[in-house]
Amino acid sequence: MDEILNLKIIAIIPETRDASSFVLEPPDQQTPAYKPGQFLTFIFNFKGREIRRSYSLSSAPGIDQHLSITVKRVINGEVSRWLLEQARPGDILTAIAPKGMFVLEPEPDKYRDIILLAAGSGIVPVYSILKYALRNEPRSSITLAYQNHSEKSTLFRSDLATLQEQYVDRFRWIDFVSTPLLEINPSQRLNNEMLENLILENISFNFSDTRIFVCGPMSFMRMCQFTVFLMSFNETQFRKEYFAIPPLPAPPMMNDPGPKQVLIRQGNQLHYVSVAYPKTILQSALDLGIALPYSCKTGRCGACLATCKIGKLEMSDNEVLTEKDLEQGLVLTCVAHPVTDVEISLS
Repeated sequence: MDEILNLKIIAIIPETRDASSFVLEPPDQQTPAYKPGQFLTFIFNFKGREIRRSYSLSSAPGIDQHLSITVKRVINGEVSRWLLEQARPGDILTAIAPKGMFVLEPEPDKYRDIILLAAGSGIVPVYSILKYALRNEPRSSITLAYQNHSEKSTLFRSDLATLQEQYVDRFRWIDFVSTPLLEINPSQRLNNEMLENLILENISFNFSDTRIFVCGPMSFMRMCQFTVFLMSFNETQFRKEYFAIPPLPAPPMMNDPGPKQVLIRQGNQLHYVSVAYPKTILQSALDLGIALPYSCKTGRCGACLATCKIGKLEMSDNEVLTEKDLEQGLVLTCVAHPVTDVEISLS
């Protein structure tokens, strides 16, 4: 079973007019293990409805004493509005232990380039990766391209400036602002051509060792992904993280839509679930009261990650797993439809 955390808000730090960071502490003061770039899935109960929302960790393991998330107000966002308007220090939030595959695996002895691309609140997991890489990869060169509407809306602006001064020989921050406060400053919006030139100008080591991370609005990430792959980077070098949840994808067409039997191994527990098209494995299990982990339900976050041991599955969408992950049998239960009887094990 996933570890459930009861996290006390010990401080709320305003970052911009519409965003704040929440510093969190477990009751036993033992911070759970996590990787830079991961997220927490919070479980809220509003008027008898369970609502889950994932928020990226802005803290970095081994650097920040406490866990922290940074929340930006979302128009008509029920959870973000509650957190920013009503949550107070001392409140207890319920969350599932950190998850996510938008992570930096450190290689402290390697000379390599790390390119970080962010827009708006997409900086939050990128900021965690940045702090961790600067501390734990002394030989790496790190470039951050960060797009915002204005200087006032830029999250962690003063902190980024401090890091740039502290690591002037290894860290370059390129600040893109579309509506600058001073008219004499140019309006800049990152595009394909600018991004290609930016990457080429900031690669100091082997092209094949470069790692690229991107998080932001969907249009921004599509532009970045198109440019990066056109430059011949491969998917093992590239990671993206969504913070907007799209509509649930349509199920794939199936030659045999009849019910399939699914055996789910969850720790020491075995669950037997009959999955009838067009339901997913996750939804079929939840309908039976089986508490499988999940967050977005759209194949975008990786909270529902599992391994297919026997049988064949098709996923209606996948924005998380690479070809290597798929070869190892990794699947996302929230978008997984069994083609045959299958056995899966929760990761």
